[in-house]
Amino acid sequence: MEYIWLIGLHVAAVTVWIAGMSVAAILLSALDSTTAAEEGPARILRAASRWDRRVTSPAMGLAWILGLTLVLWGGWGLEPWLVAKVVIVTALSALHGTLAAGLRRLAEPAPASGVRPVSPLLRLSPLAVIAGAIAIVTLVVVKPY
Repeated sequence: MEYIWLIGLHVAAVTVWIAGMSVAAILLSALDSTTAAEEGPARILRAASRWDRRVTSPAMGLAWILGLTLVLWGGWGLEPWLVAKVVIVTALSALHGTLAAGLRRLAEPAPASGVRPVSPLLRLSPLAVIAGAIAIVTLVVVKPY
């Protein structure tokens, strides 16, 4: 019975993590450094950065802890679908760090040069978050190999 509760908590933590990443990804893809300097967008970026620190990052950590606990408790071992899932989750974790840094960078007051560099590749991050989440769910449900 406890195992099913761990699954439920894991899914809840993953949902909060992916939702938070989606918001950050959408904001970073929609705003450039000029627009982000305006008061309205800057306030939203600061709020999103606070949310990321207080909610999204802890949810990611909890998802990892619960996921590893489920692997150990369930005796999953090194099943190929699980290894593929862990690779994708690791990539999403790295993307989360990049998104969090981008939010902080755009939310800061502009330096004297007026440029707050954020990678143009982050414009594709909403797609990466969605594709990663779809791939993970597919691997977990279908267990194709």
